[in-house]
Amino acid sequence: MLMSPKPELSPTQDAILAAAISCVKKLGIERVNLNIIAKEANVARSTVYSYYSNKDEVVRFALLQSAYSFAEKVFAHLSTFDTARERIVEAVMFGLRELPDDPCLMLVTESTLTQMVNDHTLTTEAGFDILVGVFRFLMQGEEVDENHLSEMAEFTIRTLFSLLAMQSPVERSEEEMRGFISRWLLPALNLT
Repeated sequence: MLMSPKPELSPTQDAILAAAISCVKKLGIERVNLNIIAKEANVARSTVYSYYSNKDEVVRFALLQSAYSFAEKVFAHLSTFDTARERIVEAVMFGLRELPDDPCLMLVTESTLTQMVNDHTLTTEAGFDILVGVFRFLMQGEEVDENHLSEMAEFTIRTLFSLLAMQSPVERSEEEMRGFISRWLLPALNLT
């Protein structure tokens, strides 16, 4: 098994998580509270409290659920590539194309959420499990020990987030970006 299975949610939980992300997008993380999330989800505040203890927990869980869904998309997209080198480059390209359009995961590059994402999403056991599971898939066919795999996954996700968050001084086509990623990321991962 590449990663733990995605937790199943009730329709009410789905509505709460979608409402939380919608509210954060509209108002910013600082102005959102559980009352606003409950109203947006069309549920009572007590209903939100029956699942989550505070707004940060709701947002973190929404990010985690979206990460599971995104990982499934990565697996489907990259299953046709033969080598770990190709899969890693294409995974980063896929992230660069798709993350900015993902209704929830696009928030990981929001400066107001950066600390929350760092403290409570990728560094949680479940969040890191997703990331390492994706990397386990990417590295199929390569001999890599588990500790090294975790470091490779961390380095790659940090690189992807940096590419998403920071504007490049050089405009690159998709092919040029693939070359850029191949020249710099693959050697760092010892995949030359």
